[in-house]
Amino acid sequence: MKLSNLVCIIAVLFLSAFNSLAQENYFIPINIQKAYNNQTRSYDGNPGKQYWQNHANYNIAASFNPQSKILTGSETIEYFNNSPDSLSQIVIRLYQNINKANVKRDFIIHTENITDGMKIDELSINDSLVNLNDTKSALEQGTNLILFLKEKLPSKTSINFSIDWNFTIPPKENMRMGMFDSTTFFIAYWYPQVAVYDDIDGWDRIDYSGTVEMYNDFNNFDVTLTVPKGFHIWSTGVWHNADEVLNQKYFNKYTQALTSDEVIRIITKDDLLENKIYKSTTNNIFKFKAEKIPDFAFGLSDHYLWDATSFNPDPNNDRRTYVCAAYNESSMDFVDVTFYAKESLRSFSTELPGVPYPFPSATVFNGSGGMEFPMIVNNGSSSTKAGTVHLTSHELYHQYFPFYMGINERKYAFMDEGLAVMIPFDFQTRMAEGYDPRARTTLAYTNQAGKENDLPLMVPSVNTSWFSYRMSAYNRPAMAYEILRNFLGDDLFKKALQEYIRRWNGKHPIPNDFFFTFNEVTGEDLGWFWKPWFYEFGYPDLAIKNVEVKENKILITIDKKGNLPGPVKITLTNSNAESSEISFGADVWKNGNKNFIVTTEMINGLKFITLGSSIIPDVDESDNVYEMK
Repeated sequence: MKLSNLVCIIAVLFLSAFNSLAQENYFIPINIQKAYNNQTRSYDGNPGKQYWQNHANYNIAASFNPQSKILTGSETIEYFNNSPDSLSQIVIRLYQNINKANVKRDFIIHTENITDGMKIDELSINDSLVNLNDTKSALEQGTNLILFLKEKLPSKTSINFSIDWNFTIPPKENMRMGMFDSTTFFIAYWYPQVAVYDDIDGWDRIDYSGTVEMYNDFNNFDVTLTVPKGFHIWSTGVWHNADEVLNQKYFNKYTQALTSDEVIRIITKDDLLENKIYKSTTNNIFKFKAEKIPDFAFGLSDHYLWDATSFNPDPNNDRRTYVCAAYNESSMDFVDVTFYAKESLRSFSTELPGVPYPFPSATVFNGSGGMEFPMIVNNGSSSTKAGTVHLTSHELYHQYFPFYMGINERKYAFMDEGLAVMIPFDFQTRMAEGYDPRARTTLAYTNQAGKENDLPLMVPSVNTSWFSYRMSAYNRPAMAYEILRNFLGDDLFKKALQEYIRRWNGKHPIPNDFFFTFNEVTGEDLGWFWKPWFYEFGYPDLAIKNVEVKENKILITIDKKGNLPGPVKITLTNSNAESSEISFGADVWKNGNKNFIVTTEMINGLKFITLGSSIIPDVDESDNVYEMK
């Protein structure tokens, strides 16, 4: 037998065995099984050899009137069907319909925020006008517009759309976008957008009702935005006509920031008073471009300060990333946000995940709350340094997840939010003295762990309540990822995470792709960990079951009362309040054992044995302290 044939046979046997193992240790829903059968996904965590995804080119021209709060736009979309299917319909998202009366929402909105939603003035397909009132041609359902094609769109072909639309920005603050004062707005969910058609579910028809966030293809954008004189726009993408908008003094500052490691104060309070920033005496027209990104958003104001800098995220080349903050003078913390933003991205680029920041720019816009969009985030002001550092780094980490990794947040919010909580822990601890984000997250998780709203993470995010969503998207997965890093060790965790990012950036990974990649890189099936933490109801709870002294040894039996495996930390304290610590990773439970015996040298005057710490989740600490008799 030829060696090549033998290798092929071994490979087939391995995949068959792994397939059986995957089916046994991991519940794989039928719609996802289809992807493995179609070879768009593989059990080793790589994209399958038949993997595909669709994309589009957007050319958008829009204008915004801050007085009337009306945004008017016109766009052309070239949509590429890379799937093996012929498509009989196209799903268009009309996000602003969430503000219409009598639509499904996950929360109550202010009565003043009720609008007519997104109004389509005209829509054409391949230059043929569509009658939107004809249910055989189009059907509007919540925030989705379903277009029924007269002729199917064949595989490996494209289709062109032309859409004119307008909508009114709600006057009160609302989730993720809106008006923050009479001349300051953050604009998101603002253009008709083709939904995702993927290898798992086909068309994504999940209605946008407010809680779950986004799932988009990687598209190209060419955007022209017109606003009244005196208004500035900060946006996704690269600004292409700064020289046409800014007077020379400010254009020089802007270009200086593009190559400067120092923060440049481009627009100050004095500059606003002098009112000589812009060339135009009528309208300001801004042009932006962005490639292979999932979405586009922007903020505007006529009285915001503007700081900017840049840095090199990749020592292997000389490219620089532009970083800036736009903010209200009253937001005192924002004077440092540009620095924190740059240092956050530098940390992500060189430490964890250790992947050079992939985009040309990053902007922190001073709006409200905290919400991420590609290359721009909408952040409120914080009253403490810890709050500012935490919010800035958390929202900017989202540039990796879900914008570099095309995660379906509507179903798997834990795939990006959990990592966006956990990955910045080291940076936040270092940058904000006295702040312990690990303890903060551990406490938030432990307070709710095992209660009725604590659902298995694999329950799709769209099927959870707001209380369950917060737990499932943020705290529980952050704990899982932190415990995983703890027992794998920093180097192996980082190696596996980087391989996952290498395989799936610019694509649409699902949880199995993450699990199987980590399994392959670490060289073991981590199903003992994935299953309880991601698939099951449960909680972490360890207890000191027994203490026994034998000669000069002390044997401490730890009882695993909860089903979620966690680390073991023992602190021995003597009568002089001197202490020593012993720690073990969660992998001490990998064999399914319910007890673990810690054996260590007896110390003189031993008085207390304490189990756990402030950064190890444990729902019942009443049995975590043993007093020696």
